[in-house]
Amino acid sequence: MELSKNVLICVEQDIMLTALKFRLEKQGYNVNHVKNVKEVKEAVLSLELDLIITDLQMKGASAVDIVKWSKKKNNGKVSPFLVMATLDDNGDTLKKALDNGADDFIMKPFKPVELYFRINRLVPSLDV
Repeated sequence: MELSKNVLICVEQDIMLTALKFRLEKQGYNVNHVKNVKEVKEAVLSLELDLIITDLQMKGASAVDIVKWSKKKNNGKVSPFLVMATLDDNGDTLKKALDNGADDFIMKPFKPVELYFRINRLVPSLDV
């Protein structure tokens, strides 16, 4: 059996964190979570991650900032990024995140099956 994949969830809202963590752990992923930019940076530097799921906007930074910083710190090699956005988010910021290395996005609210499809496209699925 293959080892579980490591996912970092970067969200500030507890309810979103709880829902994502539950769904991903149920699918066999090892979930790490952070709530602010400082913790994102610490996790990216210290963990071997297979996927990073982040809100488009967090206090003090956007997904654009996080992707750019991660690429710079890891010589251009970063885990895939899945950015979560809402209809209220600025489309320009989402485009910049994708242009700067984010791999995909998902609009909130989303259905669990859509989340699974997008994650499995970025990270090979687990046999659990």
